[in-house]
Amino acid sequence: MLGILHVLAVAVAGLFALIVPAVLFAIADGMRDLALSMLLVGSLGVFAALMVLGSISGFQRRLGRASGYVALVAMWVLVPMIAAVSFKTLAGLSWIDAWFEAVSALTTSGATLLSRETAPQAILFWRASIEWYGGFLTLLSIIHVLAPSGFGGLPAGDRRIITGNASNMTIDLGEFRQVFGQYILITFIIFIGLMLAGVNGPYSAMLSMVVIATGGFLPFEGALENHAGPMAQLVLSLGLLLGTISVFWRRRLLRAPKQFLTGNPEIVLVFAVILLVAVLYAARLSAVSGGAALGPIFIESLLASSSLVATSGIESRPGVIALWPDLVVLMIVLVGGGIYSTTGGFKIYRIVAMAVHSARELNQLIYPSSVTNLRFGRQIIDEKSMQAIWTYFSLSLLIVAFGAMALTLEATDFEGGITMAIAFFSNAGPVYEALIPPSYVTEPANQVWPQFQAMPVSAKITAVVIMTLGRMEVMIVFAVLNVRYWMSR
Repeated sequence: MLGILHVLAVAVAGLFALIVPAVLFAIADGMRDLALSMLLVGSLGVFAALMVLGSISGFQRRLGRASGYVALVAMWVLVPMIAAVSFKTLAGLSWIDAWFEAVSALTTSGATLLSRETAPQAILFWRASIEWYGGFLTLLSIIHVLAPSGFGGLPAGDRRIITGNASNMTIDLGEFRQVFGQYILITFIIFIGLMLAGVNGPYSAMLSMVVIATGGFLPFEGALENHAGPMAQLVLSLGLLLGTISVFWRRRLLRAPKQFLTGNPEIVLVFAVILLVAVLYAARLSAVSGGAALGPIFIESLLASSSLVATSGIESRPGVIALWPDLVVLMIVLVGGGIYSTTGGFKIYRIVAMAVHSARELNQLIYPSSVTNLRFGRQIIDEKSMQAIWTYFSLSLLIVAFGAMALTLEATDFEGGITMAIAFFSNAGPVYEALIPPSYVTEPANQVWPQFQAMPVSAKITAVVIMTLGRMEVMIVFAVLNVRYWMSR
């Protein structure tokens, strides 16, 4: 129990410590009252977390297998509720809207209920900071709990960075410094790139935080192209591309670039898919643009492509993502990017593993005595991992199906409901907005394709559940809800 409290307290302390830069933005804009309110909210959050940490200091805080799972689920359920207090207090949202906003931010889903046209810049920076923090928590969740335990068939990964194992997990901030340092460094590099490309300082900071977390929150109303030209869009595309890559392989990009593409076929597949989708988008854009320059068209297409694979949903201007049929867009988003990344969806690794496994089973129908190992590059996939992958895939489809059914009954028609369910499950909320038919864009409140602000309360709660399940890799929730296990303890 103390280990679970420690995890929650550290997560809350880290969350509210990030409010300091937002306070400085409020002061710079001359909004002293808002700065004081933000400082008060942040101070109370950090103080409460430190009180909990102080009260359990000196006691053993080691996590076992079961308590580690409970800590992870508790973190993704309770921390957004705590973060919702800030949106309720500072942005004036209702409790349900504040909860939706906090969950969307921490799960890097990108959907927002904030009025970005009228919201203070400090609030927008705080929102982007939470999305950045959610990306970091996602990496830690995968590296330190999900992958070592094999949830969803995830391979164990690089043991030089994984600090715990399934039966003996430790919570020590010093163990996270490699991942955290890399995360900050890449964010800073993207920020510098955007500044050099002509984006103003505050927007560069917010966009860099959103992009490295593969989120979709834009801190302004209107089209991205109004604030970021072709070079800035190229920087954003490269940032999203890095976001789709395993956190372990980002280091190899700098240390051993020659082995970057040859050592891991997943990266080659990610790059190939992004390039192929970009070329297809460029062909469509070129056809509808009436002879526009090829360079800017390809950059727009590359941004849309990397955004979909990274499950972000960012586009240069309204209508670009919707140039291809909804089914194709949703399939790309549902598959997602690489493992050990902040992307949502099934992940390319699992899709390839299922394809290889299916091919082997078909081959054994013809050659029953053949014995073939399942491989993905150097990674050997055993039968236990394949069972976990197929179980994850089945549960995910069930959640999307039930989510679509609930949203259809509560807010949309079937087409809008399935689109919204896939977007929320893949943590790519803006994809739903990008696919809204033009006839409904000017009518936010409708029964077919409603915008997020016009969704009823029940639909927002359903969206919160879907976003949370999608971010937690589904299976760990069912493991924690195993009543039979807890009754036998």
